[in-house]
Amino acid sequence: MNMQIADQKVYALKRFILRLRDEVSPNDIQEEFQQLFEDANVVDVLLAELTLLMTDDEITIEDMKRLEPLRARLTENGQHEKGNKVTEAHHPIQIYKEENAALLGVLNRMKELLMWFEQNPSEAQETAEQKEMQLCIQQLGEFHNHYHRKEKLFFPIMERYGYMGPLRTMWMIDDQIRVLYQGLKGEVNRLPEVDPTRIQKRFHSFAGKFKKMIFKEEKMLLPILQYLFTEENWLAVANESEAFGYALIEAPKEKRMPTDAKKKVAHSTSATENFKFGGGYLTTEEANLILNNLPLEITFIDQSGLFKYFNEMTAASEMMLVRTPSSIGRHVSNCHPPKSLKKVMTIIRDLKSGIRTSESMWFKKKDEYIHITYKAIFNEHGEFMGVLEYVQDIQPFLELPNEIKKGLSKLDH
Repeated sequence: MNMQIADQKVYALKRFILRLRDEVSPNDIQEEFQQLFEDANVVDVLLAELTLLMTDDEITIEDMKRLEPLRARLTENGQHEKGNKVTEAHHPIQIYKEENAALLGVLNRMKELLMWFEQNPSEAQETAEQKEMQLCIQQLGEFHNHYHRKEKLFFPIMERYGYMGPLRTMWMIDDQIRVLYQGLKGEVNRLPEVDPTRIQKRFHSFAGKFKKMIFKEEKMLLPILQYLFTEENWLAVANESEAFGYALIEAPKEKRMPTDAKKKVAHSTSATENFKFGGGYLTTEEANLILNNLPLEITFIDQSGLFKYFNEMTAASEMMLVRTPSSIGRHVSNCHPPKSLKKVMTIIRDLKSGIRTSESMWFKKKDEYIHITYKAIFNEHGEFMGVLEYVQDIQPFLELPNEIKKGLSKLDH
């Protein structure tokens, strides 16, 4: 569905919703609805619904529920193919739904605790309820893992199928939810000093957007993935999910067999054939080992802005900035959250034009002091070839003793 037709269908969907609000029977508009989407597949219909729900504040979850029977009959009538059934307990879709259920459970418990605070407004001493509330907000924070898997694993594969429209909007709303969570967390962690009514307001704002996102995920996004993704896609998601972690559930015990893509690359060239690198010669195996043993996380974005390479100095779950194979081939503009996109694209533009030769930044992450450098890469003819990003934990350097060390470390025998 091209963008112009998509806009027309989104607008038409809203008209159907408004008619259903007026208690028009779905049966009375079913034929008209089917004619509207006769040239579209179920994914296009779901994407149109998702776009409408994310971009029009007038549209509610209840509105979308009224629309469900109309879409369901498209499949029943054989107008569209049905998606692949998901029955495996360890399938990423089932895992995602389990996480949503667990997160909703925590959210509901927080609502109950807030009712207790309303009934006990003068309680100044720390109570079991206050401790539980602080535990709940900590548990709820695991939704970050849930969202990261969506943005870094689901979205790249959807982009490869050509479905990019609503993804940036969904990511932007994810970031809004993250901000609301931080505000709520800050108030909860101030208990018992903070006024419970402040927490109630923060909670209401967060819970509203959070529950709406769960609806979008389960009623629209996951069904879209169920129609689009192949078994190979799901294997990639399953294999790479551990790098981002899970939300309130244990990691699946079943181990997936790794794909043989790396083996194919490794055997495409003789292991003993040397190639010119810098001032000497290396085999591809040696070059790969060297890159993976550098004390840096390296990423390369090519001249077209495509994410082309990252080294594997450690497991993805241990990386300072997590990278997984699903993002390879993704445009750099889609690899970053909307809130940081302008800064990233400004850096790349300046590096490409020569305004800057490099740019560095640093920040604290738990016990790591992360230093990032972006460097423009030009060939011998002065042609821009891409951007090299290297990331390093410099905390150990900041902790070096004043005395000079030139000898070997002493070993215990």
